[in-house]
Amino acid sequence: MRRRPERIKVVRYALALLSFALVLGVASASAPSMLRAQSTQADQAESPEVARALDLENSGKYREAAALYRAAMSTHPTPIVVLGLERAYAELGKSDSLLAPLDTVMRMQPREPLYHVVHLRTLQLLHRYDAMPAAFERWVRDDPKDAAPYAEYARVLIDLGRPGAADSVIQRGHAALGTTRDLQYQTALMRAAMGEWQLSASAWRQALATQPVLASSAAYSLAPAPIGVRPAIRATLAAPPAEAGPRRALAELEIAWGQPQSAWDALRTIPADTISATVWEEFGDRQMADERYSLASDALAAALKVRSTPVLALKAATAALRAGHPNDVFTLAPISAVEADPSTAARDYLPVHVEALAALGRGAEAEALVGKYDRWLAPGQHARMTKLIASAWVRAGDLTRARAALRAAGEDADSSDAAGLIALYEGRLDAARAMLRGTRDQSAEMALVLALVSRVRSDASPQLGAAFLALARGDTTTAAQRFIDASERHPDAASALLLTAARLYAAHGDGARAVTLWQRIVAQSAESPEATEAELEWARALRKGGNTADAITHLEHLIISAPQSALLPQARRELELARGAVPPG
Repeated sequence: MRRRPERIKVVRYALALLSFALVLGVASASAPSMLRAQSTQADQAESPEVARALDLENSGKYREAAALYRAAMSTHPTPIVVLGLERAYAELGKSDSLLAPLDTVMRMQPREPLYHVVHLRTLQLLHRYDAMPAAFERWVRDDPKDAAPYAEYARVLIDLGRPGAADSVIQRGHAALGTTRDLQYQTALMRAAMGEWQLSASAWRQALATQPVLASSAAYSLAPAPIGVRPAIRATLAAPPAEAGPRRALAELEIAWGQPQSAWDALRTIPADTISATVWEEFGDRQMADERYSLASDALAAALKVRSTPVLALKAATAALRAGHPNDVFTLAPISAVEADPSTAARDYLPVHVEALAALGRGAEAEALVGKYDRWLAPGQHARMTKLIASAWVRAGDLTRARAALRAAGEDADSSDAAGLIALYEGRLDAARAMLRGTRDQSAEMALVLALVSRVRSDASPQLGAAFLALARGDTTTAAQRFIDASERHPDAASALLLTAARLYAAHGDGARAVTLWQRIVAQSAESPEATEAELEWARALRKGGNTADAITHLEHLIISAPQSALLPQARRELELARGAVPPG
């Protein structure tokens, strides 16, 4: 038992050797040897000299470690001893000293692939490129039916910027072995290095079918592909069946190419299982870090359907909340799931539930829920919950209860979102701007607040405050009229305020008033950013009302006058519909 820690360390390192072989793409040839080596290492771990060498190496005493490794190579050579000596000599700048003992070991165990890998790697490190062909030929002679010599030598040649020579090696391997099945990784790298992108994608697809761990390598290799060939690469990696390896590589490519939504589209069709759930969760975590909350919400919710854990449920609920879907919190992470453990419910589940209720303006429910778990709240948590309750009352338009909740939350609540919204409702735009500048609220309602407050240059606007207060109370008609009133007082933001009123009228079913406002924006603020949306909506209303001629006129004008608008695809679609070129729907 005295040597058990060293034994564990060495066996773990033996397992790392197997992973090393897999990453090199020589797994099919090397894995059996690596497993045999692992068994040998368990015995060798009992050698005090090897355990001592590892300890010396871990302590940075490379000269002493090298002496012990060298002695072990002459008596009981193993992959762990060879790799240990390689590392020690590399640290000492004496890699050339490895060649002689390594030659002896390769004569003793000619079919151990790791020794040949180390041989080639050492020659490459020493820039002994002239000796590498002979090392490769020796490996082929020692193990003529193995794909590993061709795979590793081709990889080295690719690293050296010689993809043509790597191609020759791969073709030779194909002729000798009758297949390139075990050479797809190298083929994919070689084709990419030669700019043969579609062929590279095909080779990656075959390699990823059996080695999905190479997905990141595939994406890194294919990322420089020109825009013109990317559709072919996408088609190759997305072709059925939907396998985790190719789809994961495609997703990473889409992110590299600036298309995160396409990345999720590539991943969402993988058959649901525990591996897919892990892929989806990792993707969701990445999107959360990049603040792409909608994509994160979709991915984490998909993972949760396969593997339901409290941690994953909370992550999915938080993503949904940040994406502006507070109602989803209650189904993704129901607090009933942890009712038996009230301290966990208070610590982990309560904050996200109260924040969701606040976003929905359900102040009474938020108060009741906080009251239920009040005794389990950690120090400082009660103040945060009270601020969220105030935010709920603010969103409901009940300023009396909102102010009471803020007073209960303490002095720091004066800089909260709730305080900022109260300032807005009171028309104090300067205070609202200051307090809402750092908000984490990603909802459409808050986006509208921030957009309009930034457009209005004045520090005060009772009309705008009254508009948002009416909107919070659910009085859409009054809110629309107040936005119109505000447009009269703030001509610098008139088009934005009128467009907001038009949207409210349209959503409320009052199309006539909406059309009047769209016409007004187009006539009076033709150069404003809102004019494009106003003209598009006006043309859409004309088409739906049967006046296709006027609709076509406005759509053609829009397309010509706003060629860079993000609404251009919608305008073209509307024009096709107005002309009868495509069926509706």
